[in-house]
Amino acid sequence: MRTSGSEFSVQRSRGVSILVAVALVLAGVLVGGSASVAAAAGVERTPPFVAEPDAPRPDGSCGFRTIITASWADSFVEKVLTGRSNGISLFTYEYSFYNEYADPNTGALLFTARGKAKVKDTKARPLGGGLFEITTKETGTFVMVKDARGAVKGHDSGARTYKFVIDEDGNFVRLVSEKFPGPPSTSMCKIVGSFLGRTGSSERLTAYPLESGKGVPLGYYEYLPPGYSENGEPKPLLLFFHGYGGSGDGSAQQLPAVINGGAIPAYINTDIWPADRPFVVLAPQHDPIEDPDEPYICPEEFNGTCAMFEQHLRDNPEGGSPCTRPQEVEAFLEYAVDKYNVDPTRVYLTGLSCGAYGVWEALPLLGGQIAAAVPIAGEGRPAWNSSGCAMRIASLWAFHGDADNVVKPEGSTDTVADLQVCPADGQELRITEYVGVDHNSWDLAYTETGEADIFDWMLDQTTG
Repeated sequence: MRTSGSEFSVQRSRGVSILVAVALVLAGVLVGGSASVAAAAGVERTPPFVAEPDAPRPDGSCGFRTIITASWADSFVEKVLTGRSNGISLFTYEYSFYNEYADPNTGALLFTARGKAKVKDTKARPLGGGLFEITTKETGTFVMVKDARGAVKGHDSGARTYKFVIDEDGNFVRLVSEKFPGPPSTSMCKIVGSFLGRTGSSERLTAYPLESGKGVPLGYYEYLPPGYSENGEPKPLLLFFHGYGGSGDGSAQQLPAVINGGAIPAYINTDIWPADRPFVVLAPQHDPIEDPDEPYICPEEFNGTCAMFEQHLRDNPEGGSPCTRPQEVEAFLEYAVDKYNVDPTRVYLTGLSCGAYGVWEALPLLGGQIAAAVPIAGEGRPAWNSSGCAMRIASLWAFHGDADNVVKPEGSTDTVADLQVCPADGQELRITEYVGVDHNSWDLAYTETGEADIFDWMLDQTTG
């Protein structure tokens, strides 16, 4: 799948720090950039961008609702090489930020986060055949978190080194190595969870990689709520399906991408998930197993929609599906209901982006098995074109940002409009479209909808 500038492409460079990738995308450049950027050897500099705070806006990136006022400053220097690496660009990128997070109800400050770091390409080594090995170093304070009184609660700082291969046009080819000396990296949300968290939810999160010997159909994470037992009261079941960035082969090494991909598994891992949410939460990992002989050729804009239509057209093949397959959803649901002590009348599906596509695609297969589905920023039109009203099998609440340039908003809005004509046996059908929100509409959907708490809404839906 040849794409760039989106969840699909940035996350394909999985070994390269997401912080590095996102920072450089914000700067409008790529690590080890293209020779086409400059016409002749030399150095090009951009002046530092003067930070001005954005207008306060809702934020749910840590799994609970806040109001963020954010400021960002950055600059970069591009150096085009001569000699054996003629035309290859190396970048030095510097950035700083300062964010304030406030209680949306009272306006009171909850915490602040700041950071200042440099990302520098230090070497380009020709490998032959039009390939180059780039060495990149990232140094600085990546994030420092203070509470409302100004006390430092945690930080992530140090130095990181990445080596990866690009082609002569600057396209990422493969990761060679990454080194993170010093203490393990800590996310802002993990720090916040240590002093604002409501539970020790991370202690109840367990990984089951494929090699665990448990007969699992996919590697997955398990969260068991307080009070769960094999012989006690059955609990509601919530299956979460990640986006493309959470993909992996289900091994112990790659399974953490499910957490790093954000949303529900990340909220649980950062001790933000409330103890009174009664769900057994299972988050399986999809392996794209991309077919090198039949790559997905998609444009930069709406490449997610392109890939999802193409995957559906290919009948969701086991090898060569970048997004969750409906067969995986069906098989994992069967496994979960059989293995766990859950209430079969309160089974729920949710997914974001590629995971939402899998949820849409699976609906025609699951009649009577689920009470509600919540697809977010996914493409439902392929499933509608093939299955029509066979998709109307449960209550459904879809979410999308109207500024999404990865998956077209019509993937949700048109699908819900089409489903309106289908017979419904008391099932609810909702759509929420966030104005001015890009592909990441899930942080708002899971934390702040303006209509109802999405998890309470799920629990109101049953098949009984």
